[in-house]
Amino acid sequence: MQKSYYNNAITGNSSMLATFSDRTELLRLFWPNIDYIQQFDKLLCGIYIKNKMDSTVWLNDHRCEHHQEYLADTNIISSTITNYFDGYKVVIHDFIHPDRDILIRKCEIENYSNEPRELGFVTFSAATSSDPDVAGVLFDFNNEALVHYRSNNYISIFSDIQTCDFQLGSNANDAAVSTCLFGKDEVGMMKDAAVAWELGCFRKNEVKSFNLYICAADSLKACKILIKESKKIDAVNAFETTNKYWKDFLSGSKQIKTGNALLDNLYRRSLLVFRLMYDKKSGGLLAAPEVDEYFTKCGRYAYCWGRDAAFITGALDKAGLNECVENFYRWAVKVQDEDGCWQQRYHMDGNLGPCWGLQIDETGTLLWGMLKHYEYVQNPEFLLEVWESVRAGADFLAEFIDCETGLPKPSFDLWEERLGEHAYSSAAVHAGLKSAVKIAGILGKTDQVGKKWEEAAENIKQSIIKYFWKEDFNRFIRSIRVKLNGWGQEPSTDTVLLQVNPKGYTRDFTLEDWIVDVSLVGLCIPFEVFDADDERIKNTVDLIEQVLTSQGAGGIKRYENDGYIGGNPWILTTLWVALYHVKTGNFSKAKEYLFWAANGKTELGLLPEQVSRDTGKPDWVIPLTWSHAMYVHVLSELVDAGVL
Repeated sequence: MQKSYYNNAITGNSSMLATFSDRTELLRLFWPNIDYIQQFDKLLCGIYIKNKMDSTVWLNDHRCEHHQEYLADTNIISSTITNYFDGYKVVIHDFIHPDRDILIRKCEIENYSNEPRELGFVTFSAATSSDPDVAGVLFDFNNEALVHYRSNNYISIFSDIQTCDFQLGSNANDAAVSTCLFGKDEVGMMKDAAVAWELGCFRKNEVKSFNLYICAADSLKACKILIKESKKIDAVNAFETTNKYWKDFLSGSKQIKTGNALLDNLYRRSLLVFRLMYDKKSGGLLAAPEVDEYFTKCGRYAYCWGRDAAFITGALDKAGLNECVENFYRWAVKVQDEDGCWQQRYHMDGNLGPCWGLQIDETGTLLWGMLKHYEYVQNPEFLLEVWESVRAGADFLAEFIDCETGLPKPSFDLWEERLGEHAYSSAAVHAGLKSAVKIAGILGKTDQVGKKWEEAAENIKQSIIKYFWKEDFNRFIRSIRVKLNGWGQEPSTDTVLLQVNPKGYTRDFTLEDWIVDVSLVGLCIPFEVFDADDERIKNTVDLIEQVLTSQGAGGIKRYENDGYIGGNPWILTTLWVALYHVKTGNFSKAKEYLFWAANGKTELGLLPEQVSRDTGKPDWVIPLTWSHAMYVHVLSELVDAGVL
């Protein structure tokens, strides 16, 4: 079932992740990891008037007025739904218990009508399954709970009051709307079901509470135990426990207080996002909650990329969240290929995600990230723990060299669009090798190993100058020997035929790609192939700002003629250029970009991937963890420089 592409709010506990629309609909529920499985095709909640046919109004209905926000310094979502037509208001606090995989929807319903009436609460749910024949649903009479199940996934919907009606399948959605549920079956091979609860008689302006629980377990027995535990915990106590958990989490992190409410609030929200995007079961870091289950606009986002993660771990370290960083790198060691490389992306549980080609920058960036983490914590035990992984990764990089150019062999660029030899990828490999050399030195490993990696890194730097620097045009170019048309013959006549795999298959590649791309900043920030005051970098960045600044909306686009989701400016690309200006001491420009990014947040304080070039509003993936990471990097650098 096609869902909204936009997640307006998220909450979780680092093993269960829930996303909501701006109309309070639960869009997605991920478990047992925060990326997979997405448990619901649909879950609707509504209010009905007892003994009145067709009176159910779903809370996401257009007839209702909606307001949504986070409770300050927490991941608890507060939503207010007002139905002026039928005369009631519902306030929902959505949160997931920090220690148990239970989503709680704590509701308060107020009768706005001038007369008393009896109200009820109803849900319609349809479980997700790639094979509908294996979907099952049952009603547990002992626990007054509905259970969707398949294989080792048991998702239960229940309350702490007794149900009055239920229905399994047989067009349960229409039955819920009409308020005529018929629970003739207690178990069935279907995906959908509805459950209703009577809330009793409401006097004028009377407020009553109702609590909806959604819990997840890997067996029916475990599910029933969790249902019982949930009812004993009590929603009020669970709310207080969760509220305290998030406030304690923030108080245990590094405090940044600039005195500017916009910047300070967004910093704290960024840390709260980091925790939700960290999978405590595995240590993986999620790029973003999924928005495109059916690959209709992109290749999906709910994976861990080493590229994103190394930027994110740097931000986590700056925020004092060092334990998450070490757990992530332990995860990275486990998922590393036997040849020493890291593939394009992974599920949180460490299994390989759907890929379309190697990105060599991932391997280089992860080695660079390991060294950066050590530089924060100064713990040699960490380096000893990752040493064999570093050795394998650096050996792979040192061998992954094109014998003709001296650059890393063709791989996909960081935007995952073009196969070729790229300036950014070369910089990442250079940084990975240099980092491995430093790690070897810190640990007192053999000079012979370090010398090999040092020579490989230096050769790559010289090849970067030889092939990417264009003296006559005073700039670096993006790529050489690159496949601009991934599906067929190259559009250029300046091509070369290259072998693309050990079986001898060949393809044509364009010799040079001169498109201006913000990734060229990577030659300096963060990979330090060249110093920030190098005139070659300065001139290239000047060109990037001249060509890629989005007219009207502001901000920096990825590259010329970018067609992805309209070619908007991105939060992370703009902050990337800001980091360059911090490095060169141009703090006023860096602050300008920082405030631009901060103003690109959503009303709930989440940073998107992009900002619409037409409206200036947040666009596409919300939230993007990399965006929040870059924000923390720039903010921290400016604070450390004493200019905020």
